[in-house]
Amino acid sequence: MEVVLNKDVKKLGYRGDVITVKPGYYRNFLNPRGLADVATKSRLKLIEVRKEKMVMKREQLLENAQEVLKKLKGLSVTISSKVNDKGTLYAAVVEEDVIKAVESAIKVKLEKEYLKMDHFKDLGEHTVLVRLGSDIEEKIKVVVEAAK
Repeated sequence: MEVVLNKDVKKLGYRGDVITVKPGYYRNFLNPRGLADVATKSRLKLIEVRKEKMVMKREQLLENAQEVLKKLKGLSVTISSKVNDKGTLYAAVVEEDVIKAVESAIKVKLEKEYLKMDHFKDLGEHTVLVRLGSDIEEKIKVVVEAAK
């Protein structure tokens, strides 16, 4: 059965895509959550008009992502954290800490889902992958030091 996606659905497609799914998947998952509607002729015509606007919007988002990548290139941020007697951190450095450090350094607010990292539990240099799209990514260096 052909359906039109109303929202982006992971591993299925993007908003406005016309896809083929099994009737049970549409009836039990997509329709109750408002993620898709049946692909009728009138809906397909409406999608064509909207698709042009969506393409322009995606191009602008891509340009914005490229600008952010230029700012992130070669970026190194420092995070100060409390340590115990043995030199280990009391609390791990998490995504929110990195987001705050990047925002204060280059005035760019990243979302948590853009960061691909393990939580750091020790002092030193660490690498964080910032992924803004399928092939739009940059590595930044995070230096964790003891707070004074």
